[in-house]
Amino acid sequence: MPRSEPGTRPRVLCLVWAPYSARMTEISAEIGGKKEIFTFFYGHMYLAPFRYALLFLKTTLLLARERPDVIYAQNPSIFCPLSCLPYCKIMRKKLVIDHHAVWSVKTFSSGILGRAIRKLEIFVVSRTYANTTPHPLWARELEKMGARNVLTVFDYVTTSLEKRDERLRSKYSEGMKFIALAPHGGHPLERIEIETQAARSVDQLTLLLSGPPSKLRTRISRIDLGSNVRYIGYLGANEFEKLKASIDIGLSITDEPYTISHSLLEFAASSIPTISSDQEAVRLLFGDSLMYVKSSKEEEVRTAIESMIKNPKTLLDYKDRIKRRQAELQNRRKEEIKVLRKLISDPTN
Repeated sequence: MPRSEPGTRPRVLCLVWAPYSARMTEISAEIGGKKEIFTFFYGHMYLAPFRYALLFLKTTLLLARERPDVIYAQNPSIFCPLSCLPYCKIMRKKLVIDHHAVWSVKTFSSGILGRAIRKLEIFVVSRTYANTTPHPLWARELEKMGARNVLTVFDYVTTSLEKRDERLRSKYSEGMKFIALAPHGGHPLERIEIETQAARSVDQLTLLLSGPPSKLRTRISRIDLGSNVRYIGYLGANEFEKLKASIDIGLSITDEPYTISHSLLEFAASSIPTISSDQEAVRLLFGDSLMYVKSSKEEEVRTAIESMIKNPKTLLDYKDRIKRRQAELQNRRKEEIKVLRKLISDPTN
């Protein structure tokens, strides 16, 4: 990364301590940042001290070599932006933290470790130039911590150009009239069992469960899927895009209160009528464009599914709603990125 001259656009380094980050990959391209995503011994808790020590060392060497004007570092883990803080203070550069999640709330909500992580997050975010987050609930938490320049930049999925594919429907639906899709990432509060129980008694419906086998295979194996529920594993990007455009209903039932499931954004991008748990973070982003269930009880989820597929007007209404909302979200995303670019480039701060 070459040094910038006075009056030129600042050199931005986007940093993630993880195997991947779709969010940072997308945002780094929009703000013209250089992306660095790396980790060691990922997923092995007992190796965490060695992992973070190695990541700190690699980050220190990276900053010494690149000498960025702005570091855009992701939390979790908070140790990533913490490792960048000394460089920014000594060199008088900007540190911006992208809080994919507030770690102390998302993962460590109690116990001694949770309190320690909370204090560490407060220490870092209150000394940082700016903090971004994908939805307003995390923004509220950051403001409580004394964070400056808090900006919401929600995750966004580009509108899909794929069309309904009857051949693909036949492949996955086995002759049923309607297809529902419930993607999962493996969080324990995702209510896969409830989705399955609700769908099993709905006539003319196939429910497809998707997600990584490494996280879901054992859990799925313990569920009686019945004759109309199928686990299809983790599909490649092209196949998944085509499948989304060919289903009738999206389903996202979870008791996890803070995270907006990426599947909701995927469904919006494909104009899929969607049933979702009524979580505040979700409602703040999607408004009335989704059909909400107040609880994750089987009866309520089944009633919502039946109200969608037994009334063509309802199905069409929610298809129109999510399509309009996606257009609104596209404009919102452009404005948020515009503010982020200005925040990063402002020479007065």
